[in-house]
Amino acid sequence: MGITKESLSDIREEFEKAHRKIDEDSKNDPPTEPFRSHYAARDILQVVQRKLKNLDETLDRDSDASLTVRCLLANVLKDIGKISIFTEELTNGELALKEAFDLVKEHCEKPQAINGYVEVLNQLGILYCNRGNFEESKEYLEQAMQIYNDVKGSDNEPLTIIDLFGTKDEIEKGKGKLLLEKNYTLTLYYMAQVFGYLEDLVKSAHFCHLTLKRQLDYNDFEHIDWALNAATLSQYYFPKNHLSQARHLLAAASYMLDRFEEEVIPKETNDTVRADKIESLRHRSADVARCWAKYDLHILATSKERLCQDDEESDKNLPKDGLSPVREIDRFIGLEGLSVYEDQVTDEFCLTLEDAKLVFLNALSWLNKAKDYYTKETEASQYAKIVQDIASLYKNLAFFDDDEDNQCKLYKRSVDQLEELDLVLNPTYYQTICREIWYELGLIYSKMLDVKLAKLETLSSSDRPTPHALNKINKLCEKSISKFQKFLESYKVPLDTLEVPAQGIDEAEMQPILFAFFHVGRLFYKVITPDKRLQLENVRNSFRYYHHFVKSCDENENLAACFQAEKGVCKEMCTLLPLKIKKLTNEVNELVQ
Repeated sequence: MGITKESLSDIREEFEKAHRKIDEDSKNDPPTEPFRSHYAARDILQVVQRKLKNLDETLDRDSDASLTVRCLLANVLKDIGKISIFTEELTNGELALKEAFDLVKEHCEKPQAINGYVEVLNQLGILYCNRGNFEESKEYLEQAMQIYNDVKGSDNEPLTIIDLFGTKDEIEKGKGKLLLEKNYTLTLYYMAQVFGYLEDLVKSAHFCHLTLKRQLDYNDFEHIDWALNAATLSQYYFPKNHLSQARHLLAAASYMLDRFEEEVIPKETNDTVRADKIESLRHRSADVARCWAKYDLHILATSKERLCQDDEESDKNLPKDGLSPVREIDRFIGLEGLSVYEDQVTDEFCLTLEDAKLVFLNALSWLNKAKDYYTKETEASQYAKIVQDIASLYKNLAFFDDDEDNQCKLYKRSVDQLEELDLVLNPTYYQTICREIWYELGLIYSKMLDVKLAKLETLSSSDRPTPHALNKINKLCEKSISKFQKFLESYKVPLDTLEVPAQGIDEAEMQPILFAFFHVGRLFYKVITPDKRLQLENVRNSFRYYHHFVKSCDENENLAACFQAEKGVCKEMCTLLPLKIKKLTNEVNELVQ
């Protein structure tokens, strides 16, 4: 006995009713019953499930009709599983998906089963990935990839579930193949997530890029999501100095956002939906702008690192070891006019101040756009990150300027950005960001001090520094010390004893704490004063910080390995400073007498 279109018509009607509840009615579910439509849809699908099982019992097990019914049943079970997972009933969801898997696994290359099988494997992959079973997730997704590759090279014509409900004459040619391509794109997308969790970032990036390309090839994408994914992927490439690839991804992201603004929003007639799309565009445009700025910041910071390398034994024209831009690029096909977006900024490292200025101005423009969306009133944390990036821009640009006065001006602009944040943010609620700000301010004030001290060293022996210049040096010492001390106090390090708490601070946090000790020890020693008593106090403070740096290194071998050069300096100072303290103590005592 076979099946007729009429025997499936009622089942199809109920199946489509269930999907309308998921796709349409669920949008109006009240907050108090967020899953109401999904529960109703599942109830309907469970009725469909029973009807299909009853129908299958009337059919010859080895017939095409029975296989079609079982494939329909697998699709229904898959949908029940998806709803159960969505409503946080993971065990029920897993059982439904496993039952669906068992129904079609032996016939997975038959036209009726191909798409349902791949969809079930994808859902199992998602389920186990969300549970943290990444290897098991990967196995299911690899099976989905295998069946796709096997079918792709065969004459099989995959069917859609709508095809299964109809007659052979009603099959829509090509729809099943297109659905398989879409399902395979999802498989690749999920593989990217799994490899990300497995910390295999090379494979994760590979699958991400494949996904983006296929979405373009099959015109199967949401503009905003695609742009955000492309921009996010760029953040993997540029730290590896794949500048051309990163820039290409960012250009594609900006291109896609502009297409959304020009082609999608104007067609929206519903005012509420239109407003939502405009808000989404503003939000994600700000995120893409921040990704562009991170790319620019990397170019400046790495250019600085390249120029700081010791070139005494190598030709300066040779590529820097490990710091050369990678020219490989896998371009998207079909995105016309990307060069307009790419040409706004280089994909080379900077060698001159003029090179650096162009990158700086591009980044500043992007960050100012991001600040229009992320304001301190609405998104304080994100606003703070943007301002920190602006401060980094000025600090990095200062490196390229040989003029000492200009350097200090750029450092001052960097300081102004961070000092504004220091005033705005409450350390109780934004402790981590405030720590970053205090530490960075300590470093920048210290850099400004170095510039001023270097300028003093250029004076001839007959020239004396002006009181204003000396006061400026001392003020910079004071400000730098103050910021580092605020940083230390945030870790409950008492300034009188400098004893680091035994618990609650991990090794990664200990590194900046020790650097703060090192810097403050140096800063106290740099204060210029004719007052012997103040000299004595400053040298004693310098010794205390150097001493606690050495002590902390001696107590932790792993930390000591990170501070070989600094530890040598501190040990030497811990030997010399007691002699200095003794000498100053005698001089102070003589003054008293």
